[in-house]
Amino acid sequence: MGPRRIIVLLIALVAAGGTAMYARSWVAGQQTNVTVVQAPVSQAEIYEVLVADSDLPAGTFIKPRHLRWQQWPTDDVPDTYVLNGPRSNEEMIGAVVRSRIAAGEPITDGAVVKPGDRGFLAAVLSPGMRAVSVPINATSSHSGLIFPGDRIDLILTQSLVANEGEGTIRRVSETVLSDIRIIAMGSDTRDDPVEGQSNERAKTATFEVTPRQAEQVTLLTELGKLSLSLRSLATPATEEVADLQQVSGLTWDRDVSRVLRSGRISTRLLVLRGADSQDVQVQEGRN
Repeated sequence: MGPRRIIVLLIALVAAGGTAMYARSWVAGQQTNVTVVQAPVSQAEIYEVLVADSDLPAGTFIKPRHLRWQQWPTDDVPDTYVLNGPRSNEEMIGAVVRSRIAAGEPITDGAVVKPGDRGFLAAVLSPGMRAVSVPINATSSHSGLIFPGDRIDLILTQSLVANEGEGTIRRVSETVLSDIRIIAMGSDTRDDPVEGQSNERAKTATFEVTPRQAEQVTLLTELGKLSLSLRSLATPATEEVADLQQVSGLTWDRDVSRVLRSGRISTRLLVLRGADSQDVQVQEGRN
């Protein structure tokens, strides 16, 4: 074999070896790319964060429908966010929003005030309003079926001495405040009652009132018995105006009792017989 043929053969062997190495490298690269593309995303790297499902204005009582869980990447989850698993959305039910939370914005502990927290009642009140409480019982609170968020009229019933010296007692009722919002029954501030549950054991009702009304309610508790009259959620505006006009009206015991209207009255007559005189009591019907 001549030198020229040997050289050609060596060149061919070198070229074949290079081609084989290139092919092997290319196949390995393709396999690596396929493996990277098809690798599943680890579920441990995805968290669910509690966010607002709709805009929540300040003072809103948080209910289940206001919340939802939203997936969040692990590299962007502050410690103040509520994570599904370590915590539950039940923690936020019944809390009150401090300042507006936009839809999709995470719910944080600092954005709400929970029942029992300092400042909770102040967060419930509308700007400029006051909270005042009055004693109640099962009868005056509709057997505990009035809940925070309901609106009521406040009725005062008094017992008065009609004729001084005779000891005649007259009773009268009047609506003293109209369209007042209940913000707590006892210590319960939930406006979404549990089915079958009532506030029958509540001893106080707390109202949202103006500063002037707060003074009036404080005085009313000293005058007589207070009762709550539940208002319809669908009260027309015309009825509200009519109610306000009726606030100063009075309902006396004779207006509701036929016995008192038709009761017999003792009347004294002076009967003269010659030089004699005699006092006679005469019973007559009252129209």
